[in-house]
Formats: sequence, C-alpha cells, structure tokens
Amino acid sequence: MKGVIAVLVVVALAVAGRFIYLSQSSSSEENTQVPVITVMEILHATDLQAGIKRAVSENDNQAIDDWLDKARNVGEQAALSKSDMAYLSSGQAREYVIFNAKRALFNEKFETRYLNLRGIDDLKQAYPEAKDLFPRAETLLQKRNDIIERIAQTLAGGDVPDEEHIREAQAMWKARYREQQQPALSPAADAG
Repeated sequence: MKGVIAVLVVVALAVAGRFIYLSQSSSSEENTQVPVITVMEILHATDLQAGIKRAVSENDNQAIDDWLDKARNVGEQAALSKSDMAYLSSGQAREYVIFNAKRALFNEKFETRYLNLRGIDDLKQAYPEAKDLFPRAETLLQKRNDIIERIAQTLAGGDVPDEEHIREAQAMWKARYREQQQPALSPAADAG
C-alpha cells in the first residue's frame, strides 16, 4: 500500500510540475510583443498607396523609395518580425506596390475615358499590370456604346441615326451618367 501511495505522489508531482511548466511557457509567449499592424496593412495604407501611385504616375523613383522608407519606419515602430522587415526592404515589396499603383492608375484613367466616350487601347499597352481587368473594361465600354446607339435610334425615330442623333445621344448619356455616377464603375469592382 505504501508503494502505491508513493507512486501516486510521484505521478501527482509530475503532473503538477507539467502544469506549472505549461502555464509559465504560455505566459512567456503572451509577453512577447505582437505587432499591432501587418505588412499587408502597411502596404495597403491609403496614404502609402496614394503616394506610390503619384510617384509612379510621375515616374519618380526617389519618391517611391521615400514612401517605402516610411513603410519600413512604420514596421519598426510596430515591432514587426525580422522576416516582415526584410520583406518591406525587398525588391519584391517595391514591385508589389508599383504593380498595385499601376492597376489603380489604369482604373482612374479608364473611368475618365469611359465618361469621355473614348477607348482604352493605349491604356492597355501602358498598364499591362491590369490585364485581368481588360475584359471587364471592354464589356463596360461596349455596354456604354450600345446604350448610346439605342438612344440615337430612339432620337432618329426608328430611322438610321445620323451624326447629330449620335452627338445628342452621347450628350444625353453623359448627363445621365453624371447624375447616377456609381462607385462600382471600376473594372476592379468585380475582380476582387
């Protein structure tokens, strides 16, 4: 009987020791600083994206580097891990923000072209980074053109519309578009 009690005491001490060890190791993990922001949150901050977009638009490599320096500074202040900081300093991060800036520029320029009844062939060449948005953009342009054509046919009273009918239909479409301007126009609205 004394042997059984001794074994139970040893087992109880081992279990208690294990629980103490686990509680101390979990509390030390809790004491390690957890970043308050992630790398992607830094790279997608609106001020950083706007600054990078402006720099890309102006072909200003120094401004891009300055914005990335600010991103690294935020990362340091947020106590990001060494691997996260290495990524923020990498060429890959630079390429990522430039890629996203070019897509945003394509969207902005597309909206202007859409409203001004222009095509986007030159934009497609200038911003190949947005190639997955091209089909949606082309669809929006075709729908716009179809609507204008239908308006022109109505104005022509069922006859073949002439240049005056088309110009009037375009003006009517522009006025209607400006009244109803929707944020979902961007080809990226369906791509995300």
